[in-house]
Amino acid sequence: MTPRLRALVTATAISAAATAGYLTARHSLRSELATVRHAATHDPLTGICNRAGLSAAAETLITTAHTAGRPVAVVLVDLVGFKKVNDTHGHDAGDHILTIVANRLTGIAGAAGLAARLGGDEFALITTGPANRRDDADTWLADWLTHIHTRLTTSVHHDGRYLAVGATLGAVLANPGHPAAVWLHRADLAMYTARAGRRTTAVFTDTTDTPADQRATDRPRDLARPTSPLAAAPTTWRAA
Repeated sequence: MTPRLRALVTATAISAAATAGYLTARHSLRSELATVRHAATHDPLTGICNRAGLSAAAETLITTAHTAGRPVAVVLVDLVGFKKVNDTHGHDAGDHILTIVANRLTGIAGAAGLAARLGGDEFALITTGPANRRDDADTWLADWLTHIHTRLTTSVHHDGRYLAVGATLGAVLANPGHPAAVWLHRADLAMYTARAGRRTTAVFTDTTDTPADQRATDRPRDLARPTSPLAAAPTTWRAA
């Protein structure tokens, strides 16, 4: 091999190695970025979306449902008696319940909806109904909430025993034009209305302009909860 040819072969090999190294580094960077994005929008325990993930996807899901003529609801789920499970059976049992509830909500949401864990024992759900229920969306939602509650509160088997699952649900019919925080806030108010009335479910129906800090359902304990939308500074808004 002549010196010139040897130099050419060497240069080609170096170029190929550099290209391969670049492609490998690029692939690795893309993989790392995807991991970071996923971690930023998903709950590490249950694998479903967190509040950020829900906020990012909510408007598109709601708009898509309305374009298809389907009713769409945002539901807030607060587990009842969860602290007692942790205290009595340990955090492994509590984590098992959280994971099961997340899986159940994912199944309820289906491909057109979304389930999220907002933090602690608080979950949210975007769920849609069939197009032929758009005209009676209120009736659909009331019936659907009962179905959701029944599915969520089926006892969970863990470590040779059955653990009770309790939940209070608040919901609101959503439409395009508001961020997820607005719908979560209204669903939150409905949930605490249900609690105040010793019910398992309630739907937001308020049509008045009232600052959030003047509502009877905004109790001090609820305002202090870091996972609740009510923990944010109160604002005045108009119900749809």
